Amino acid sequence: MSDFDGEAFIDRFNTVWDDHDLDGITDMFTDDVVFEASFGSQPYGERATGKEDARKLAAAVFEKVPDLHFAEIRHVVTPDFAVVESVTTGTPVGGSPYEIHLVDVLTIRDGKIAAKRSYRKSRL
Repeated sequence: MSDFDGEAFIDRFNTVWDDHDLDGITDMFTDDVVFEASFGSQPYGERATGKEDARKLAAAVFEKVPDLHFAEIRHVVTPDFAVVESVTTGTPVGGSPYEIHLVDVLTIRDGKIAAKRSYRKSRL
């Protein structure tokens, strides 16, 4: 994709997630997206496949942490791949405020997110 503007893509990605903009998030996904949240019962967290299930998983993330905020540290982006490092803060419903580092690994196809795999630091 020769006209891919990686910086605009990352700016939009950061904005829609920080704004909890489900329509904007969903619009960035391919129809067959794979979204792996950074939490869940499986080693990869929780996985959603397909645009609608990925939207539901994103909505569930915001329901669990209504004040979730993302502050980018740095990123690398190509037309096919991006890595975004962020500091995330929030207070889970019924829980305590937290601050952790998060990495999103994005597979990009035709300017859309085909896979979003999230990894975060954990305190033991």
